Amino acid sequence: MSKLRKLFAYSGLVRAQTGKSRRQQILEILELFRGRHKLGIEEYYELGVFDDVFFSPEAKAQCLGWRSSVRIDRILNDDYWRATANDKILNYALLVHYGFPVPETLLTYSPSGRRVANERLLRTENELRAYLSADLIFPVFIKPVHGTYGRGTFHLQSALGDSGYLDIRGHTVSREALLSACTNEKYAGMLFQKPLVQHPEVVALVGPTVSCVRLIVALGIDGAPEVVLAFWKIGRQKNVTDNFCMGESGNLLGWVSTDTGEVERVITGLWPTGTERVDHPDTNERLVGVRLPAWSEACSLCCNAAEHFPGLRLQHWDVAFSDRGPVLMELNTEADLGVPQFLGRRAFVTERIDALLSARPRG
Repeated sequence: MSKLRKLFAYSGLVRAQTGKSRRQQILEILELFRGRHKLGIEEYYELGVFDDVFFSPEAKAQCLGWRSSVRIDRILNDDYWRATANDKILNYALLVHYGFPVPETLLTYSPSGRRVANERLLRTENELRAYLSADLIFPVFIKPVHGTYGRGTFHLQSALGDSGYLDIRGHTVSREALLSACTNEKYAGMLFQKPLVQHPEVVALVGPTVSCVRLIVALGIDGAPEVVLAFWKIGRQKNVTDNFCMGESGNLLGWVSTDTGEVERVITGLWPTGTERVDHPDTNERLVGVRLPAWSEACSLCCNAAEHFPGLRLQHWDVAFSDRGPVLMELNTEADLGVPQFLGRRAFVTERIDALLSARPRG
């Protein structure tokens, strides 16, 4: 019943905001759910698809939720290529081989003996325990080989004796908590990396948390890569990562012009609780209207890297703007396409994406 109450409240808010009656809303919801992309009821509201100001009837029909995000990913990305993105050791090893800038890996913990390049390798829990007790180098950023949404990540600044470590937020991380995360089997090992130093312009705008831009690159029928949209995952000082988590993390999202790198819109979350901002809540610096540094280099970097992953026709690159230029932080698949659609207030399925889907009918 709580979900029904929520949807009833949503419909009342939409009626007050747009003048659209509940009957009109229900008819539109049914049409979109029966349509090609199977948009869900909550998605109709929370992704702002109800708003006729930004979404025409034709655009609404091209809007996605999680169901079609999954379907499009399955069509455009071959299963046997997924490990090249989702396995961070393999992804970094390939990028290092091809000469692309990536974070510097200082040490890899891998029970199976894998590593990115020539960094130190630890294979056993005893080796790892000894390293964490005496040899850990600070500052250090630690993340799982297989991980999503920032789970299992740490950004440590210094040791606190037997009590553990101090992280970038000023919080204490116990040695046992770190060891437990590193040895969690679902993570398949850990990467210990030298923390990225962000471009000074970016630090001034958003603070020390590394805030990546997500560049979505599509490979055309001819294999040529093109940046189809971009958004900035804007971190807060209280967070270790820039993950948005539908606004629950407190981080922000910024819509970025693919042509100029200009930030055009910033949000705190989805409808109806999310709000728009023009500045960063920690630094008070204006975000809307700024242009990210080295934008054309970042776009070219992603497109050049994308050509080496031809089995992934829809690639999600996280790029950081460092003091030494753009750096490829990671490549992702299986992303939720509804959130950037809400942020940019435009349907994800364009003529280009539609042509790709039509050219590769599968599953």
